[in-house]
Amino acid sequence: MPELPEVETVRRMLAERVVGSVIRSAALSGLPLREPIARTLPARLRGRRIEAARRIGKYLLIDLDRDLTLVSHLGMSGRWRYEAAAPPPERHVHARLALAGGGELWFEDPRRFGLLRLVRRGALARDPALRALGPDPILEPQGGESLREIARGTRVAVKNFLLDQHRIAGLGNIYASEILHRARLDPRLAAGRLTAREWSAVARSIPAVLEEAIRRSGTTFSTYRTVSGQPGRYGERLRVYERAGEPCRRCGATIRRIVQGQRATYFCPRCQRRNGRGRDSY
Repeated sequence: MPELPEVETVRRMLAERVVGSVIRSAALSGLPLREPIARTLPARLRGRRIEAARRIGKYLLIDLDRDLTLVSHLGMSGRWRYEAAAPPPERHVHARLALAGGGELWFEDPRRFGLLRLVRRGALARDPALRALGPDPILEPQGGESLREIARGTRVAVKNFLLDQHRIAGLGNIYASEILHRARLDPRLAAGRLTAREWSAVARSIPAVLEEAIRRSGTTFSTYRTVSGQPGRYGERLRVYERAGEPCRRCGATIRRIVQGQRATYFCPRCQRRNGRGRDSY
């Protein structure tokens, strides 16, 4: 699933390529995504100028004139594509926005777990998908004390805590594993029992991982591509994710894979051992 760095990469590319463009026409596949796309969407998009591309967590927001925002989520396999030559659409393209002056913007989603809906900008705060999100770790970075307060009293494992979009918006399986490796914390530790020093290590590791991943256009394992069709380049920098059985880049111990909450977790049993708690992350 595309996570914050991948969505931020898409946002930046859209900001460069399509902001200022006018949507000449729009067409839908007729197939539902996570929820049906409104049939009125093409008519409401026609003639609208793209004013900005924003992001909240894993949600991409395309601001239009007349106080409208196109809210999208990439789900498991979705992506936005910019096609300068506008070839015939492929089978998994569910929204096709033709731009005045040439070029098209496509929303493609083979597994159809994504989201696409038009919202009045003044109503965004009440949108059910957005109002439940926790702080965005890039737009609203949290210090160690803030994270410790958010986790106070919870018994959930720290890895699962980082994945909870109600607590922190945008982190997913890849980057949660990477963050905890940098912070030298066992992913099975209870979030509510971490010390102030441990949360400070997490707070430092979150932007370190995310910003490096953004600089390298995110991570690609399967379907994710940038707007121009290029894969992300952060995969070669991953320390633990998808590296079970390989040596830790820090200490040489063998990376382990476990399952937490039906999701794979990767960690180094030496760098992140439970009795090694509280060590500095750098």
